[in-house]
Amino acid sequence: MKKIALYIIAAASLAACTKWENKSTEFKVTGVWTGIETQINIAALPFIDSSDVQNTSFMEANFMEDGGLTIDSAGTRMDSLGWAIKNDTILVLKGLDLGIEIPGSGGVGASDVNFVIRTLEQDAFTFRTDTNLTVTIPGIPIPLSIDVAQIQRWGK
Repeated sequence: MKKIALYIIAAASLAACTKWENKSTEFKVTGVWTGIETQINIAALPFIDSSDVQNTSFMEANFMEDGGLTIDSAGTRMDSLGWAIKNDTILVLKGLDLGIEIPGSGGVGASDVNFVIRTLEQDAFTFRTDTNLTVTIPGIPIPLSIDVAQIQRWGK
């Protein structure tokens, strides 16, 4: 009888101590993350080749279990979005507005954006999206192809 009780306790202990690495991607992402930096690369060769890195340590992102995402900046709610994981490697931010305005063609409105998860550790989360926009500018006979890369780095 003592052996059975010992086996039950040992099995329960092992189940409770499952390694973080073996948890689902959703579980790993869920929680409050603090911003580190956002990097945006814009290229429309040969005209534009620009990179900008912004410190985001004043921001917090709360990835909630119910799929909600709240982004706060210095105590002010900046945005409420949704999030999901696709194929364990893609973070989908739902209703994200990239804030890109292109003269003469409007902007890129709010939509679902797929980010490739680059790093997902207990204290580091990096994801990236690449977007290509084709813009026709009056007076220029060839459409301009603009590549935009956004890289988000977060930590716990």
